[in-house]
Amino acid sequence: MALFKREKDEFFQETNDILIVFDDEQKTSDIQRIDEIRDNAIYVTGKYCVPIHDCEVTTGIEGRHFFYRAPSRSVQETKRLAELEKSIVLRQITSYRQPEPQSQLDLTKILLFGLVFFAFIILGISSCAGGK
Repeated sequence: MALFKREKDEFFQETNDILIVFDDEQKTSDIQRIDEIRDNAIYVTGKYCVPIHDCEVTTGIEGRHFFYRAPSRSVQETKRLAELEKSIVLRQITSYRQPEPQSQLDLTKILLFGLVFFAFIILGISSCAGGK
């Protein structure tokens, strides 16, 4: 469908579902492809975070359509929550560090080798002393 251009994003996956936001006070609407539905919320990355039970759901040719009708203040709050969610996700992605490889010898192994070596020395000394 040419009406909804899809952009491929390797970090934020999209679904076939569509969110339609109606601003009742401004008499405007916005149509966006949904990135994720989880925790009883609909996410359009960086734009909307809408509670799923506040939406009216219909089924279209490609997927589900979620209609969200709300006053301007509520629409602004969904945008603010989406920005917050996006910044949290980006912070988690950028703060990823590769796990450090385990060192070959750790302190426990060194102490165990030292204890075994010391036991052989004591055993050798005691056997030499008993031979007289």
